[in-house]
Amino acid sequence: MFGPSAVAEQLRALGATAVAVEAGQEFTVAGFAVRAVGGTHAEIYDGAPGTSNLGYLIEGGVYHPGDALHVPTEPVETLLVPACAPWLKLAEAIDFVRAVGPARAHPIHEAMLSDVGQASTDRWLDLKSGTEYSRIPTGQTVTV
Repeated sequence: MFGPSAVAEQLRALGATAVAVEAGQEFTVAGFAVRAVGGTHAEIYDGAPGTSNLGYLIEGGVYHPGDALHVPTEPVETLLVPACAPWLKLAEAIDFVRAVGPARAHPIHEAMLSDVGQASTDRWLDLKSGTEYSRIPTGQTVTV
């Protein structure tokens, strides 16, 4: 596991293997080059949680932003876009996709949504994000 130092320390204390990384650091995972970006978790309310958050740019143009909406400077082909979270509203997710400008986007962070909520969120992101948008069904994969 690669992550912010506070998370890596907690995992190592539990006996797990963890490597602390900071925004801007590059490393290799499963043969893919990865660069950590961002640095701060999105605010939920009143300054909380005030913790670290890293997004990860993976070789081939895949971007997982974690729990924030950091817009990287590099081109992104596939964006894993947060679709629902305590710190997020749908308009922000749409603006984030537009700001990143990926060729395609797939939702993450949608577990808090009902089936109706997922359908509504998917519809808005498909209509307004300006990119190819699709949900990856549970248990299925896509080629990027």
